[in-house]
Amino acid sequence: MRKLAWLLAGMWVVAGLAQPTASIDSQAILVDGSSTVGPVSEAVAADFLAQAPRARISVGVSGTSGGFRRFLANETDINDASRPIRPAEISTAKDRGIEYLELMIGLDGVAIVVSRTSGVFLDGVPVMTLGELNLLWSRESEGLITRWSQISPRFADAPIVLSGAASTSGTFDVMTAVVCGKEGDSRTDYFGTEEDQLLAEQTGADPYALTYFGFAFLDHNRDRVQAIAIDPRPELIDTPAPVLAEINARRAAAGKKPLVVAGGAPQGVLPSVDSIADFSYPLSRPLFFYLNLASANRPLVQQFVSFYLSEEIIGDPEFLLDVGYLPISAELREAARRIWTNRITGTAFGGSITGFTPDDIARLYRKHAGF
Repeated sequence: MRKLAWLLAGMWVVAGLAQPTASIDSQAILVDGSSTVGPVSEAVAADFLAQAPRARISVGVSGTSGGFRRFLANETDINDASRPIRPAEISTAKDRGIEYLELMIGLDGVAIVVSRTSGVFLDGVPVMTLGELNLLWSRESEGLITRWSQISPRFADAPIVLSGAASTSGTFDVMTAVVCGKEGDSRTDYFGTEEDQLLAEQTGADPYALTYFGFAFLDHNRDRVQAIAIDPRPELIDTPAPVLAEINARRAAAGKKPLVVAGGAPQGVLPSVDSIADFSYPLSRPLFFYLNLASANRPLVQQFVSFYLSEEIIGDPEFLLDVGYLPISAELREAARRIWTNRITGTAFGGSITGFTPDDIARLYRKHAGF
């Protein structure tokens, strides 16, 4: 039933895009932002219609960064976000007098995937170290790393076909920060889009393709794609010496540390409910929506946000898992509701988007909530 509601919400939301803006229509709520969080907001909106049938809630998916641009121009009420707000966005909000609430609603992992019929891994085991993924995706690899065998003799001598999140996406920000060591530091010769379902379909049809997106889109496309297990070591395993020499020369010119070959066999962690929940999967992350404080004065927004943060929604594992995400802990749900009830503005994370352990997240967010 939840999956049906999600699909119906997707169709209904498109119609909602033509409605007047929230500033002139008390029955409209404008949501934009993350294509990862979008399915959650769509599913919540579909359920919310049962108690507010006159409401019109449009959910766009222009990406976390693209959504923040609209949010900070006072064009939307809510920005869905697959990462915390960044320093430049914090500064823009301050300059423009925009106050916001940071409301955590779930957990996700960025899944790096290949086709179910992938020919990349000669031994049939889809696993890569963070170092190998860095070599694949780094800016210095553009125009140099074009065949899988350049990364490792474990991989096929076949052309690399890459796709993934657009640069406006929070998923792009998190992936590049963790894999490449710096947010946004990615090669550009790949197909980027906010249409995650399209990424799944394209990659599923190409045995030498690789892409990445939120865990939900892996979960809903397991007939097409499979996840790569990630070994958290930043070292390479067996990259050929000439390739390593050239890439490290380019890294040195860019002021980066060299990549190192450590040898051995990779031992990866797959994205799963358990590995995302305990952050043993290296690309685990919290999910948010940001609410404009001015919008919080409107009765319909109050009703919708209270419904969104209820135990029926973010406290219901069945609801979130059916959409493809994981619930946050009870103490984090309590913190989110306290931030909402007391209208506590600002961010818990100081502009950083990655590098947090589960304990860090709980400590910082509860401190922000006043516990």
